[in-house]
Amino acid sequence: MNKTGVRFNDNKGLSKIALIIILPFIILVSAFGTYKLVLVPDPTINGLEAFNFLPINKTITLNVENTKSIEIFAYQGGEKLELLNDKPALSATIYNLEVKPEDLGLKDGEVIIIATLRSGLIKKVKHEIRSTVDTVAPVLEVLKSPSIIVEGSSGVALLRAKGADSVFIRLKDHKFKAFDKSLTRDTKFVSNPETAGDKSMPGEQATKEYYVFFPAPFGIEESNMFYAVAQDNAGNQNIKTLSTKLKTKEYSTSSINIDRSFIDKVVTPLLNEVNISDPENAFRRVNEEWRAKNQSTLIDIASKSDNKILWNRRFLQMKNSKVMARYGDKRTYFYEGQEISKSVHLGYDLASFSKAPVEAANTGIVKFAGDLGIYGNTVIIDHGLGLMSLYGHLSMINVTEGQTIIQGKIIGKSGSTGLAGGDHLHLSILVHGHEVSPLYWWDSKWVKINVVDYLTY
Repeated sequence: MNKTGVRFNDNKGLSKIALIIILPFIILVSAFGTYKLVLVPDPTINGLEAFNFLPINKTITLNVENTKSIEIFAYQGGEKLELLNDKPALSATIYNLEVKPEDLGLKDGEVIIIATLRSGLIKKVKHEIRSTVDTVAPVLEVLKSPSIIVEGSSGVALLRAKGADSVFIRLKDHKFKAFDKSLTRDTKFVSNPETAGDKSMPGEQATKEYYVFFPAPFGIEESNMFYAVAQDNAGNQNIKTLSTKLKTKEYSTSSINIDRSFIDKVVTPLLNEVNISDPENAFRRVNEEWRAKNQSTLIDIASKSDNKILWNRRFLQMKNSKVMARYGDKRTYFYEGQEISKSVHLGYDLASFSKAPVEAANTGIVKFAGDLGIYGNTVIIDHGLGLMSLYGHLSMINVTEGQTIIQGKIIGKSGSTGLAGGDHLHLSILVHGHEVSPLYWWDSKWVKINVVDYLTY
């Protein structure tokens, strides 16, 4: 109370002070609540597509982010089965779920998978997948396969499979696609077109016969095995070991001297560089890096092979040509007396006169016509079922991609484009993109015994 007898009220001032102190806290709590309700990122999950098909056993990898809780259930026949129920401690979590339908009580057929993820207080995302449970592996039978296959050659096998979506032969990491025999019924190789198709009874899974060409690539070891494999879309598979034995072969070796003149004449234009300061490394880039890249390209081109047999007789060697280099020659390159690189020659070099006409070795469809790195101007003809022929170092190309070519037709002229020191033709036979020796395919007896007899079995 002051001298006039009037009492001051300090409560209003104190309230203001309290409000100033509390207000930031209120704002912070409000902002946090808003964040938890609205601004929290939606939960995400990757890998759910792996649920589309469930075989007898499958490990499914899921990548989850911004998730407070995750639940995955399977629904079938009125039953609800838990696959995952977790509250991840980390903002990004990886789950590896091993799903065994039979252990879970799931039957073959349709099943609904529902994944529910939550983040914050109200954010929820639900995914529904219509899955197919298929725990029955395909049936597979090897009807015929070669007893022996020599390194650098190739063979044909006849397989029969039921309930398969993919059939192939595997050699280490390589897969060689098999083709439905019924699709080749319009060719002269099929002995009885009326029996070449589906062997199943009405209502049964399809039973089909398949042709598969497969190579014995250079460098393969005799201990390696060929396996026939039948898979379905769910991932079930059946594997049979082919009785085919691998036999290695001794190939020649040679030493090649590379000089500055070769670098300037051949390597410089390939690399599109002038005044190369490191000729050894420049040669290695072309001989090793380009070669590996070109091999990948051949595999890719081979994957687009026609599903019909387009040829019908032995392959032709270039007319009036002399063999300058053979398949399998193991080459060591030297520059100024020092070893700088290695390679293996996986074709036949054939020479006649400069810019000699080059004929198609057999009938087929042009799959590639253009520049192909170390091969220079190149034509690749598809003969069907993964079998192709490659013509490299051409000075001129007379055909276009997609064009049908008859055996013996002129497709270009020999030359020295690419990694070549002189005018010649590099001829390779490709089986699923792997180069094998043309020598076998020039031999009518070998072609009949090792190919035609299998295609008419």
